[in-house]
Amino acid sequence: MRTREHEPTPEEYRRHVISEVILHDDAITIKYNGRIFGGIILAELPKGIADHIRPGTEIIVRTHTPETGGENQVAHMLIVNPFDDGWAEIYEDF
Repeated sequence: MRTREHEPTPEEYRRHVISEVILHDDAITIKYNGRIFGGIILAELPKGIADHIRPGTEIIVRTHTPETGGENQVAHMLIVNPFDDGWAEIYEDF
């Protein structure tokens, strides 16, 4: 999988690497950096992206601040787009 190491990480995002993936009927739970996140809904992912959410995949994560929502809760999560340049969104807290 391609990485974006040569691109700067946006200031409000942090880089992590997925350590474990748990598949459910309609969702994916991931573990990264000692955290667990289960908000990835398969039906909401762009076509083909679910196959690229696996251990070793780099993600960038933005968390909420006290001003934007539940502090330190995931607000936005992306992986490297395996089909095109840029990032593919796998979660967004509306």
